[in-house]
Formats: sequence, structure tokens, C-alpha cells
Amino acid sequence: MRGTLHTPYPWRSLPSGFTLIELLLVVAMLSIALGITLAPLAKRVDDLRSATAMRHLSSVFALARQEALIRQRPITVCALAPDKRCNRQWTDNRSIAVFIDGNDNLRLDDTELRLREIRWPLTGGELSWRASLAKNHLTFEPNGGTWQNGTLYYCPKSRDARQARALVISHSGRNYMPGDSNGDGIREDREGRNLRC
Repeated sequence: MRGTLHTPYPWRSLPSGFTLIELLLVVAMLSIALGITLAPLAKRVDDLRSATAMRHLSSVFALARQEALIRQRPITVCALAPDKRCNRQWTDNRSIAVFIDGNDNLRLDDTELRLREIRWPLTGGELSWRASLAKNHLTFEPNGGTWQNGTLYYCPKSRDARQARALVISHSGRNYMPGDSNGDGIREDREGRNLRC
């Protein structure tokens, strides 16, 4: 039987495997599929982070209101500069304090009671406080209300309005986060206007 290929073990198949080109094609297809999947996932993660951070701030404002009611004293909430003064730049400092400002100097003095201080957890983006009477702080009165009602706005580093959020504090001292009532993918402010970054 000349000219025929004879294998010593006929029950075994010939070795099989992938060629380099086949492996590269599979890797390229997986990369494309993961790229398509991970882009929306990254946006969703950023959205969840900003939602969590704003809910955390909501609880800080709720705590300040509760402390004003319990202690029957004005309670101040503001972003602190390095010298412990209330500051307009909420993002740059990333330190937000709840305290009893006994001498009304809008500064957390060493002798004053600090009830809570947190760091703004998100890097990048902008956190800004806009209030009536152009104040850079918020004071809860002993009845739980406030004269400086306003809104805390968060805009992400991407400046994508779909990722923006707002936390509204009313005259009664209660806070809430407006949603997307018209379903266009952009949350609104207290007047029902789309948030802009």
C-alpha cells in the first residue's frame, strides 16, 4: 500500500487548533463587543456615583434640619475654605460642614460644635450652591425652616447634562432631588427647566 498515509493509531484524529489569524480575529471581535458594552456601562457607573453622592448630601441637609429642631438653635451648613470660613466654592474645597455658628461669623471656630463634616466624594465635575439672598451658606432655624432656600447643582466633568443633578432645599427646610418629568433624559430644576452644565 504505497502512497497512502498510514497512522499508527487510527482512532486518534489529527491535531487541531487555531491559527494565529483566527486567534487575532476572535480577539478583535471581542474587543469591539466589549467596547460597545463598556461605554454605556461607564456612563451608568458615573450616574450611580453622582446619585449616591447627592443622596449623601441630602442626608447631611436633613441632619442639619433635624439638629436645628432638636437643639432649638440655628444650624449652619456650608463648604469650608482652608481657614474654616464658609466659601462659595463647594467643589474646590470638598469639605462640607454642619455646625453651630454661635457668633454668626460664618466660620467654624475651634470653640464651636461641629456636628458633621464630610468630603465631597467625586473628583472632577462641579458642585455649586445657588441660593436666594446670594448667600454662600444655609442656616436652618429652630423651627426647621430656612430663609436662604436654594439649590445645590452637580455637573460632571464631561459637562453632559444627562448626568447632571440638583438638590433643592425649600423654605420649610426639606430637600428633594427633582427628576426627569418629561422623559427627555435630562433632570429638571425646581422650576421644571432642564439642568444645564
